[in-house]
Amino acid sequence: MRVMNERAVDNSLKLTRPRLKATDDDKQLKKRQQLEQELKRQEQQAEQLKREMEASKKQMEAEKDAFKIYTTCLEIARRITAGDKVPSKDHHYLLEHDPALYGKSLTLRIEKEDPEEYEQLSEDEESTNRMSEIPSQNSDSSAINIKI
Repeated sequence: MRVMNERAVDNSLKLTRPRLKATDDDKQLKKRQQLEQELKRQEQQAEQLKREMEASKKQMEAEKDAFKIYTTCLEIARRITAGDKVPSKDHHYLLEHDPALYGKSLTLRIEKEDPEEYEQLSEDEESTNRMSEIPSQNSDSSAINIKI
């Protein structure tokens, strides 16, 4: 009887060992699949963060440019309001970028006896001025020679 019990135990161990091995393989396979899914999820998050970062960078550049235009407009408006002589290009720049501020600065302008004369502040028009200065100087000199 003992021999039969030992054989029965041996047979039952032999039957359970493959089951244990199969369950270990299943566990490892599930764990590997979970890790692969987690890796894919993290890669997707990294790609999403890269896209968001690029979008934020573009937005920041646009806001930086808008801020520069706004501060230039404020300075031109301050000069106009103070009653100083401001180049006509700056007047046009302010009128183009912030017509309401231009109107307010003209309305609030205080006349000065000795107004300060400023050079052009706006950079947008400055580069086009350099291009147009050469022909305008030639036409100005010829206009001076012509008597009407």
